[in-house]
Amino acid sequence: MIRKLAALMLALAVVLGGLSVPTGGASAAGGPVVGSYSRVYDAGYLRMRTGPGLGYAIRMNMKKGEIVRVLAGPYNRYWYKVSYRGVVGYSHGAYLWNTGLVGGTIRKYYYKVIVISLPRQQLEAYQGGKLQLVTAITTGRPELPTPTGAYQIMAKYSPYTFISPWPKGSPYYYPPSKASYAMRFRWGGYYIHDAPWRPYYGYGTNYGHYDPDGVWRTGSHGCVNVPLWAESWLYRWAGIGTWVRVVNW
Repeated sequence: MIRKLAALMLALAVVLGGLSVPTGGASAAGGPVVGSYSRVYDAGYLRMRTGPGLGYAIRMNMKKGEIVRVLAGPYNRYWYKVSYRGVVGYSHGAYLWNTGLVGGTIRKYYYKVIVISLPRQQLEAYQGGKLQLVTAITTGRPELPTPTGAYQIMAKYSPYTFISPWPKGSPYYYPPSKASYAMRFRWGGYYIHDAPWRPYYGYGTNYGHYDPDGVWRTGSHGCVNVPLWAESWLYRWAGIGTWVRVVNW
């Protein structure tokens, strides 16, 4: 009964948040799988606790849409041990949905490669065939999509200010926007960069939606927006020439 109620509340939160749950293939929604990766689905954040139950202290809040590694479980029927941004704790499994990885085949052909999945809104970094990083992202909105294909990092800037190529009055205009790290991977203004103006990332955020805080947001203008913690790591790790694969699966 508790699990059914939790699932019902989760479904309501997803609908109200303007996002839908992915279906089909490796990204199909379901219970968390130990040893795999799952995405946080909740109204705004999911609490990580020091133990497997509501009676344990809160260690931190995990943001909606972001990705965790499921380490062990279940405990007390519904709780799982997880790792999020290097912190380990316990979270309720009803709010963790399998996401899977997309770079299994691609990683074999590159020493270093960044794999970007448009349907999953997910970025994976591989070196020597081994996963180094996985994070939720936000890519281009439907009118200004992030192009699929194989590219390489062409230039790196830190910091960097983005200037709108669209004039004021255009629906795509934006004021000068500063990022701490930016890596250009395609001519035409396509970058992988942090986006301090964006509090949430992950599945569905490339479409128009209301965030849990009630603010209407859209996808990017074609760039790949990455949380600062992940982008700072990518900037140090990826050099000029590092491959970038943008895929539609």
